[in-house]
Amino acid sequence: MANEFRFKYKLSETGKVKGYFELNNKNLPFEVTNASNPLGDLLKAMVSFVQEPAHLWGEINATAVEWYGDDCIFVLEFSSDDGKTLQLSITRNSAPFGEQVPGMAITGTLELEQFYLTIIKELDGMIKYLGLLNYAQMWQNDEFPLTYFLLLKKYLIEWKRWTPSLEESDVLESEFMMVLS
Repeated sequence: MANEFRFKYKLSETGKVKGYFELNNKNLPFEVTNASNPLGDLLKAMVSFVQEPAHLWGEINATAVEWYGDDCIFVLEFSSDDGKTLQLSITRNSAPFGEQVPGMAITGTLELEQFYLTIIKELDGMIKYLGLLNYAQMWQNDEFPLTYFLLLKKYLIEWKRWTPSLEESDVLESEFMMVLS
């Protein structure tokens, strides 16, 4: 199960994000809008996946998240029957009222902790660079899902997958100083 997973998430313009998912050397690019809250929905699903471990009761732990673009919908489905491995399926379908876009999917199995680490590492770099206020100004619909992000980072620290560092982020630090003042 040495499947390599990559994730890129970048605010490209006001109310739009561009990026990609890559699994098993298959790349699925995306462009989504603020018609939904893709980041908040994904992180919330990831937190609930850990906080509600259905595999402990002999059930399959599964969830799905939908991301909306101008002409397509992305459906991210992940499940686990043991809490350690993750079956991941990401599908691009045409939007109901948009142009017909060819469907595409990537699927595979990977380590759950590696999936979480890849997502959080990308978002950590993005938010340290942009800051919370710039994110809200560029996204213009929802705030950065800080609580879910911090919970997931805490899980990664507990799993010994993330080492806290004192890396400086002038933008983010100045924002937190406003909170403390």
